[in-house]
This record gives sequence, structure tokens and C-alpha cells, in this order.
Amino acid sequence: MWLSWYKVYDFVRHGRQPQPVNSVRTLDVEGKRISLAYDGTRYYALADRCPHAGARFGAGGWCDKGFLVCPVHRYKYDLKNGKGQQGDFVETYKAEIRHDGVYVGMPRSKRWWWPFS
Repeated sequence: MWLSWYKVYDFVRHGRQPQPVNSVRTLDVEGKRISLAYDGTRYYALADRCPHAGARFGAGGWCDKGFLVCPVHRYKYDLKNGKGQQGDFVETYKAEIRHDGVYVGMPRSKRWWWPFS
């Protein structure tokens, strides 16, 4: 899978810890609404809608022991793979901390540099 990387936090502008521990924020990355969760050691990027009731995770959700918790019914989703404890799942995306900020990798639908696809 080909990814396009987007800088969502710049350490010079936002500081070395731009998001509180165990918090979840909604971000718009290339027209797609994602939740960015921070557990104190790393960032996780997931879809921003709970598959159960459609709630936005970034509007009151939080991290709890490796899980993203939905603010409406307290359903939990694994931060690493998006698997819900109740059997459903949330789409996940790559997130990396680099020397200058935090980046999210979004899937690219087409290999733009390869003319033979």
C-alpha cells in the first residue's frame, strides 16, 4: 500500500508534546476526518466515527490502557489495530513521531509516479 505522509503537528510551532496524554482529537487530513490519539508514548490515527452509534471520537473520547473509548456508549477499540471489544472495528492509519513533528500516513489510491498502472 502506498502512503502519502502529512505533518499534523510541528514541534517548533506546537511544542514537543502538542497533545495531552490519553487525549483524542479530531483532525482533517486531506478531507478525511481522523482521530489522533496519544497514550503518552506514541500517537495513533483512527477513523473518527464510532461504527456502533456514529459518535465522533474526537468529541469527548479518550485513551484507556491501549484502547480508544467512545464518548457515547463507552465502547472500546484497540489503538493498534482498531478491533472493538464488541466485535466491530475502526479503520486505522499509520502515525509516526519524527524529529520535527507528528505525521499521519494516508493510503494513496493510485501510484501517481508509475505510468503503467
